[in-house]
Amino acid sequence: MTNTQETRIQVTFRVNTPKGTYQDALWFTKEEYDKKTQAEIDVMKQERIDKWIKIVSTPTPELTLEDIQREIDNQQSMVVETTNKIQELQIQKNKILKEE
Repeated sequence: MTNTQETRIQVTFRVNTPKGTYQDALWFTKEEYDKKTQAEIDVMKQERIDKWIKIVSTPTPELTLEDIQREIDNQQSMVVETTNKIQELQIQKNKILKEE
């Protein structure tokens, strides 16, 4: 059997930004890597850096009282559904145990 696993090239990079240190890696097959210029690789790195900075810079929206109450209601509903399901399963379990 022939091993056809491709060689992968990893380009690691680390940059200090005002939002902290970002570290990542780009992976390429040998063929992909050979076709890329350093400028193209630099653009790919910068795109990842920019995306990360945008994510860490975007503030979490403030929850309103309505948002909080809606989440409380959703969670309580899930508790009721789970409790009902547990009761149903317990009934089924007890029936099986009685039959044994």
